[in-house]
Amino acid sequence: MKTLGVWLRQAREAKGSTLGEAAESTHIRPRFLEALEEGDFAVFQGGDVQIRGFLRIYARYLDLSPDEVLSRYDAEVHGVGAEAPKAPPREAQPARSAEPSARSAAPRSPETPVPPSLPRRVNPVMVMIVGVLLVAIAAVAVALVYFAGRDAEESVAAGVTPVSSEVGALTATATPTPPPAIPTATPDLQQGVTLTLEATEHVWVRVTEDGQKAYTGLMVPGQVESWSGEKSVTVHTGNGAGLLMTVDGQAQGAMCGRGEVCTRAWGPAGELAVPPGTGS
Repeated sequence: MKTLGVWLRQAREAKGSTLGEAAESTHIRPRFLEALEEGDFAVFQGGDVQIRGFLRIYARYLDLSPDEVLSRYDAEVHGVGAEAPKAPPREAQPARSAEPSARSAAPRSPETPVPPSLPRRVNPVMVMIVGVLLVAIAAVAVALVYFAGRDAEESVAAGVTPVSSEVGALTATATPTPPPAIPTATPDLQQGVTLTLEATEHVWVRVTEDGQKAYTGLMVPGQVESWSGEKSVTVHTGNGAGLLMTVDGQAQGAMCGRGEVCTRAWGPAGELAVPPGTGS
């Protein structure tokens, strides 16, 4: 079966679209679309939530089933839904004869002693393996005792003082060498910002990327959408409690209170101050 990335690329080529045209229609950067087609999911800073949101948007653009696309993603990346190998069918057991044999039908004489159950046969290979293991363990024990005694004799002959508990005290009081400082990675502000919204209620949303309108409409419960901007992504809604936000892979919780009209924006360095009247 072809991989998810190959399937997406072939569907785009069959549609006659370039990566640039697909990016313009889906509002997803070309490098993210190329990563989806190559199966390179490590480039998404938003993690699994961002990847699943982009896959839904791209599947709708390619006229593919979003559920089937996500199922293939779960199977390839998380191993979910992989069909377990079927067990070979059991061989048919021969039917037992309905008629009892003459021996089983004959009643046992009271004077006939019942033979004791025979012991199970011992596997000679297992006996041999156990014997070899016991011999090896005994040889190791003898070697340890021999070398321990030899080291003690050499220490006494050389005038070495046995190690006492004072060594432990000196070790405990010794000043440990501090580990080398690990440089803190400076965030690359040129990578932009990615915002993912998940609707928990029916809620109206308007989104702008770098000042350009990217989305306006009603989101339904369970719908997940993602947007990316070089400088900023701004969200305006009339019911902030119905939206769960994730910015660059970090969950932010609900956008604001129930029934509250609010506008919030984020950039590469974090949340931005929104001037009054920006969302209206």
